[in-house]
Amino acid sequence: MKLPKRSKQHISESNSYKLFQSKIPNNWIIRETTERDYGIDCYLELVNENNDLTGELVLIQLKSRQSIEWTTSDTYKISDIKISTTNYWNKFAVPVFIFLADIQAQEIYFLSVKFWIRRKFLEYSKQKKFPIEFEKDFIFNLTGGLDNFKLYFYYEHNRKQFENELIFFLSNLKYYKDFLSEHKSRDFQFGIESPDLIYFEAMHRNFEFLCNYLYIPFTIPSLSKIKAESEKKFGAELYYELYEQDIAELVENFQHLTSTITTCLKIFFDVEAEYWITKNLTVFNYLNNIGEDGSLPY
Repeated sequence: MKLPKRSKQHISESNSYKLFQSKIPNNWIIRETTERDYGIDCYLELVNENNDLTGELVLIQLKSRQSIEWTTSDTYKISDIKISTTNYWNKFAVPVFIFLADIQAQEIYFLSVKFWIRRKFLEYSKQKKFPIEFEKDFIFNLTGGLDNFKLYFYYEHNRKQFENELIFFLSNLKYYKDFLSEHKSRDFQFGIESPDLIYFEAMHRNFEFLCNYLYIPFTIPSLSKIKAESEKKFGAELYYELYEQDIAELVENFQHLTSTITTCLKIFFDVEAEYWITKNLTVFNYLNNIGEDGSLPY
């Protein structure tokens, strides 16, 4: 008597899903989808150490192999993903990750789709075959791989704001330099007028975000701390929130961070050169032509 047989593909999908479930932190949430034919197998919601629901979502595509045969350079390439599926992933406003399960080794590896697209943007732009290459170091586990995954998640999660802050930083480099130079030499007792205070707060926010995104130590106190210290020095009854002395004391730190951020951005652009040359050649050229001493291109 003939009976239905479960396909090897379905068995493989179930095994990879079970392995994926076993690897994620217990307090994270897997949200299943009702439609799985369009390149998304489930949603993953990150929960922080306090078990707060953050609303931070990752779209997950699961792939599996009975056994992964890594190359001598510890990479493994998948070439059977349709370009239409990659385009679909690239359209999402939230990060999309592919997880590759090694069933025999009971290990799972991850790759950020948009990160890979930007690194191989010229090949992706041809809209033909676009292989995905995993690295053995990008293993997903609770002993270190999880932190690496979160790093790449936040890299994508904050990407749109990063590109906005990047343009703001580059377009203000000259004005930052002039602003800091002017406020370094003024009378310390003068109060900071509202237009300059608003600009200083925007500059502070811009530097803080870029430092955090690029993993640069941010050596400037928070705005609230700067204002609190100013109140102690000059008195709460005075009119101004900040005084010239408050900014003058931070000038050297800002100047040093300007150089550090610029250097890191140059390295960052080297990795994503294909993407930036295509997306915004003007920005790419401008950044590459900033001198090692911080001198700006004409």
